[in-house]
Amino acid sequence: MAGPAEGDHVGVLLESLTDDERKHLFEFCDATAMEDLGAAVSILRSKDWDIGQALQSFFESPNNAANTGSTNSTSGLRQRATASIREQNRTNESQARNDTQQSARHLDSNSNHPSFALVPLVAWPFMLFLQLILFFIRSFLTLIGLGRIAAAGIPGADDNNSTPFSNHTPETRGNGSTSDAAQFKDYFERIYGSNHPPFFAGTYTRALETARRELKYLVVILWSKEHDDTERFGQALTHSRVIEFLSSPRYIVWVGDVSCSEAYRAAARLGVSAYPFVGLAALKPEPQLGTGSSGNNRFRLQVVARIEGLAGPVDANNTDALARELVRRLGAPIEANEQALHAARREQEARDSDRRIREQQNAAYEASLARDRERERLAREREQSEHAQRAEEERRQRELKNWENRREQWRWATLARIVREEKNDSNNSGNAGDGIPAKKRSAGRLQLRLEDGTRLVKTFAADTTMQDVFDFVETRGVAKEWEALKTTPHGDDLDAIQFPEEYTHEYDFALVSQFPRVVFDHTDATLGDVMAAQGLWPSAALIVEPLFESESESDSEPEDKQDNETSSN
Repeated sequence: MAGPAEGDHVGVLLESLTDDERKHLFEFCDATAMEDLGAAVSILRSKDWDIGQALQSFFESPNNAANTGSTNSTSGLRQRATASIREQNRTNESQARNDTQQSARHLDSNSNHPSFALVPLVAWPFMLFLQLILFFIRSFLTLIGLGRIAAAGIPGADDNNSTPFSNHTPETRGNGSTSDAAQFKDYFERIYGSNHPPFFAGTYTRALETARRELKYLVVILWSKEHDDTERFGQALTHSRVIEFLSSPRYIVWVGDVSCSEAYRAAARLGVSAYPFVGLAALKPEPQLGTGSSGNNRFRLQVVARIEGLAGPVDANNTDALARELVRRLGAPIEANEQALHAARREQEARDSDRRIREQQNAAYEASLARDRERERLAREREQSEHAQRAEEERRQRELKNWENRREQWRWATLARIVREEKNDSNNSGNAGDGIPAKKRSAGRLQLRLEDGTRLVKTFAADTTMQDVFDFVETRGVAKEWEALKTTPHGDDLDAIQFPEEYTHEYDFALVSQFPRVVFDHTDATLGDVMAAQGLWPSAALIVEPLFESESESDSEPEDKQDNETSSN
């Protein structure tokens, strides 16, 4: 909606024009559907207010032609401007009538006798002659299909009509040009029946776009209901020959009545001078500036055939002849323009082929990117998995090493305890003259074969627990190292080694007697009681057998290994 400033500008612009200039301005805006009055004034002034040249200049410009929409009425701004001029003219006419009445009253007051009305008596022959001329003009306009203009009146013939632009505005029906097309189709089927060519249901602009996009011929049919030839032409459109011809998929048929705004503007664009009108528009190449190759052509719809009035010198009452002539005149330009249409189709097919190739290339590129992304994702997942496995392995190795260190520390601490206990037993033992401690007098003799084949002979007291025997076997590895080096990984002081905290030692071997086969476990039971119960006391031979080895593997140990016996008292 225009603001007050814009309305004031329009008012100033219109007041600066003469009555004839305003008339030309309104006719030009109505024919072109322009809303910018300033631009319209500029075009008219450039053509010295020649409306014919101005319209030709406007419609020859593609930008201006594309901007002419399918509006059903003039813009609100132009309506307000027209209303403003009409109000101003009504004010001027009212003022003029008042001045005339005052002058008449003044003359009557100054006259003492009635005057004889001589002017009407002299002017009536001229008025009669003018009315006859207007009658013939209206009749002529009706015959050529411009009955709407005849019904509206001749511009300037009515002195009371100061804005002839309003009489030339096409009649607007419905809510839009699509409604106009639907109403015309209903009207045609109501008068002539439903057997007719397929009428395009959209606007004229939409029909142009569809024909250009789908590379089809556009058949434009314009008629006036007031024209005498309209009925015969409508009957010709329902002829089977015309229906068969126009029902071809390569045609788009748009029909309109010039009493509607869309058809009126289409008639103005096409320069229609007689009705009924049939125009055939086909795609024609327009080479680009500076290029001579037909591959760079830009195709545009152009009128290649025009039929104004009934087709050809045929009997207008013969519908068959009229339909045959209509088909002939429409079909004649087809062959001449088929090459251009084929060129447009080839160009479009080439564009479509290029587009499909690009789409395929893009699809292949996207697929390749997807595969690369998938490979990268799998590589990342594999790397993360390997990293997690390495981290888990490192953690497990750290825990294993820590466990081994704690087990080794436990062995050294256990060895230190055994050494201390042996020293204490040696110092506290009573001497019976033979140098044997009293505790050892009730002792038993065990022959132990270690896992590496080494044989040991050790005397144990009867009250020694099975746990102590297992501890003795467990510490034989560190005992050899201590006897050889007299040092430990924890320092030279054996007694300073402490048991590791939060560590529970688990033995990975068992003591086994072969005859009879008895597996002994580390318990708190005394050695004498356990061996005596098996008939092995005071002398027994035991084998250190790993827990993870099977019985057959244990029995298949080589018997010819070198026996290293060590006796200790």
